[in-house]
Amino acid sequence: MPMDAAKIGLERTMDALRGLLAERFGLELSKGSNSDDPLFAVGAGLSSLEGVEFLCEVEKEFDLEIKDLEWWVYETPTLAAVAQHLIDLTNEQRQHAS
Repeated sequence: MPMDAAKIGLERTMDALRGLLAERFGLELSKGSNSDDPLFAVGAGLSSLEGVEFLCEVEKEFDLEIKDLEWWVYETPTLAAVAQHLIDLTNEQRQHAS
């Protein structure tokens, strides 16, 4: 069953993202690490290819489609920004379903 970012909130969504990064890419981002550090390059260290793989994993885990790929690629997302984006997308999806 997919996770619901809006229901679990920002902190638990970030925890789930940390888990995905650890499981899939071997990146250990502790709760004490800065959630505003970029996920790519100098931040967490994901390459662009790993970033796309992470995007796919996030979409599967949360059963969402992230259509704004320019944001994902060019805005250098942070853990907190991705978590908030997932919450916003979940809320949008709910509104469209009603």
